[in-house]
Amino acid sequence: HIGHAKAINFNFGYAKINNGICYLRYDDTNPEKEEEKFFTGIIDIVKWLGYEPYKVTHASDHFDQLYEWAKELIHRDLAYVCHQKGEELKGHNVPESPWRYRPIQESLQLFEDMKHGKFAEGEATLRMKCVMEDGKLDPVAYRIKYAHHAKTGDKWCIYPTYDYTHCLNDSIENITHSLCTKEFQSRRSSYYWLCNALDLYCPVQWEYGRLNLQYTVVSKRKIVKLIENNVVRDWDDPRLYTLTALRRRGFPPEAINLFCARIGVTMSQTILHPDMLDACVREVLNLNAPRVMVVLEPLKVTITNFPYEKMTELTVLNYPGEESRGSHTIKFDSVIYIEKSDFSENPTKDFKRLTPNQPCGLKHIALVITIQDIIR
Repeated sequence: HIGHAKAINFNFGYAKINNGICYLRYDDTNPEKEEEKFFTGIIDIVKWLGYEPYKVTHASDHFDQLYEWAKELIHRDLAYVCHQKGEELKGHNVPESPWRYRPIQESLQLFEDMKHGKFAEGEATLRMKCVMEDGKLDPVAYRIKYAHHAKTGDKWCIYPTYDYTHCLNDSIENITHSLCTKEFQSRRSSYYWLCNALDLYCPVQWEYGRLNLQYTVVSKRKIVKLIENNVVRDWDDPRLYTLTALRRRGFPPEAINLFCARIGVTMSQTILHPDMLDACVREVLNLNAPRVMVVLEPLKVTITNFPYEKMTELTVLNYPGEESRGSHTIKFDSVIYIEKSDFSENPTKDFKRLTPNQPCGLKHIALVITIQDIIR
């Protein structure tokens, strides 16, 4: 959605001004939510916005190494296998797990059993012994999911969580700055703790405020609901403010990048009116769009005192005020067609176009027309 445009511009833009590089990594740690069409769709949008990743990677590229590091955490008594249910771990002030101090060898064996499919989903997790910013104790590092993975197939039935994977993949890929939206601030402690616990290179994590637009839905979860309930057709439905929808509506990528540059990056969440995005679109189109005309609902107008002996041709610039960018010709005759909405027999007070009592000028020629008769 439009908020991701801010993230794309910030990440790639920050790398560019510092003569750096930017990776595009897919977080495919949940096999139930990943589909190949999303992978191709993301890279397609990044390139549409004018950016080229230095390298495209997946969290799953390093599943083997992540598994070995998980065992190392257990060896160092910094992780343990827990049997608490998911609902028991939700909320704040969650009590300490009764399995937090189980023997190292026991956790190692149970973790191997998890890997080899000896537990059902939800029966066991691997948890790290650390406290997060929001006070939550021992975030989950691995959980069991019997689902086919888009890249690794059925090789694994245990999958690492975002909290466990993100910082370690950053370390493997020698990332210097990991830029996240502000909701990930509460995970910063686990980010640094995990790299230090394994004596690994630790990148820097920075957070920034999310971008939201008024009068529209940008939440992925809510958009999925709209699609499932047939309220909208798909992610590129023109009523949405997803990037694929904006592209389908004809929004130029330069306008979206200009919009992101105008709003900047702050720590606070930004909620803007869509008019600001529309203004950026008009600004870009004003510079780059050749001028053409079309009448969608034609209304016939006959000019009774046509000032020329025959049909004439008018030269119209493709770009106003810029002769060097070319021109085209349009034909002008005694019979013309105007847009139906440009005429009103019973106008409102603020109607400024053609009416029985109000003349109106014609574009591209110095003529003003006045109504003499209305023929139905």
